[in-house]
Amino acid sequence: MTFIEEMKGYVDYLKKYKFLIIALYVLIEIAIFLKIGTTNIFTFASSFFVTLFVICSMFLMFKDFETNLIVYLAGVPLIPLSLYILARLGLKFIGTPIYFIYFAIFIINVYKNRNEIDLFKVSVKGKYKGLIFVYIILIVLALISTIFSYNRLESLKLMFMVLISMILLSLTILSYKKLDRMFIEKIITYLAIGVTISSIPDIVVAIFNLVFRGVNQHLYGALGSNFMLGYTIIVLPYILMFSVNKDILPRYNWVYKILMVIQIVNLSTQKSRGILVAVAFCIILVTILDIKNYKKYLFISLIIFACLGYNVSHRWEFNEIKEEIEIKGSEALLDNGGLIGRFIEQAKSRRPIWNVALAMIFDHPYFGVGLGQFKNFYVTYGGSPKKIYMDAHNIIFDIATEVGLIFTAVFFISILILVIKSIICCVKNRRYIQILCPAIIGIMTLFIYGNITGQAFFTSTYPISITPAFVFVVIISIMVKVIKHKERE
Repeated sequence: MTFIEEMKGYVDYLKKYKFLIIALYVLIEIAIFLKIGTTNIFTFASSFFVTLFVICSMFLMFKDFETNLIVYLAGVPLIPLSLYILARLGLKFIGTPIYFIYFAIFIINVYKNRNEIDLFKVSVKGKYKGLIFVYIILIVLALISTIFSYNRLESLKLMFMVLISMILLSLTILSYKKLDRMFIEKIITYLAIGVTISSIPDIVVAIFNLVFRGVNQHLYGALGSNFMLGYTIIVLPYILMFSVNKDILPRYNWVYKILMVIQIVNLSTQKSRGILVAVAFCIILVTILDIKNYKKYLFISLIIFACLGYNVSHRWEFNEIKEEIEIKGSEALLDNGGLIGRFIEQAKSRRPIWNVALAMIFDHPYFGVGLGQFKNFYVTYGGSPKKIYMDAHNIIFDIATEVGLIFTAVFFISILILVIKSIICCVKNRRYIQILCPAIIGIMTLFIYGNITGQAFFTSTYPISITPAFVFVVIISIMVKVIKHKERE
């Protein structure tokens, strides 16, 4: 079935409830207009799409098991945009519960279609028993961390959103009886669509600022480029490979081409040195993986790195070095450890945050300070009260500070084992390369970016976003599913 045929099927299903959908949509849009009027055109215009998507997605999740799953996968990355609009409307109190509503609808429909899943597969005696034990250990450690947390209610809420709901999603994917390669490709496609659409607000703001204000300025927070890029690069290898190589996934190839164009625009407006390194690493590995199409990857690289390189070279750090070269000449490049040494020196802004994180880890080594509690201890451990950071700006430190070193060790050792098994699986059977290798590249790229620039798996302040953790869990679930399928063969 082609993508267009799938969309027609969804539209036909929604037509059954068209009057109810239209009534809800009109009432909500009228309420939004009465609330803000014409004072915020951007928010009002954004609500046209967001409101329609939320209503339609909730109806679609009742269609069947597969639709329930893929709509949930495409929808969760877009929830932060809904929360942003609700904040503009002064309705923050109903923002975060949207996650719980979405998850409740998802679980209700999983239960309604429980004949589609095999729960024995995800039992302690089933084929995924190793992963189940890891999940149990992580839940127990997170629960202990929550009990000793500064704000137990907040940590408990985040534990459910970031850990419990993710594990249940993973178990649903793993226990689905009909999860063949075709449906895995469908899962990846709809996840990539949701991720790419979630980047559009930042793209629009960046282009608007470039065109009308002459500055390259992006959004901040959950919708901003720094956070959004962290989960985008997990699926970027799939978007790259599936858009360039039309033989891999012909039924979705044109969809991936559109996603690739959007991501080219997205990446071309960025000015982060971390994303420059991460994207370069990603494209090089994807090119090696699909070497016969190297010319196409080279063309994409030239566009991205011409723009991205220009943006990075016009950061204040480069301007500072340029000024020194103009004064001292080429000798300025050799001072203070050379060019690389200068950049390391300029990156000192991360060190105070990391020092705070290390102090927290030293005092709370086993179970951390609690999920979402880094911000509450930041000043206590020497951070500046003028600018309180919400996380440690480093994936490893983020996890270690909030849930402890034991959780961190179990988590990263498990991921390392999964990556090694995936590589072995690819070596033994090349037909899994196109699914597993992009996943491996995406995870490696995430950790490169996350430990250079500073990426968290979730935000603990409004608007809350769990998208990085969500995308990460979906991808590792697919990897586990493919590996176990290979072992069974």
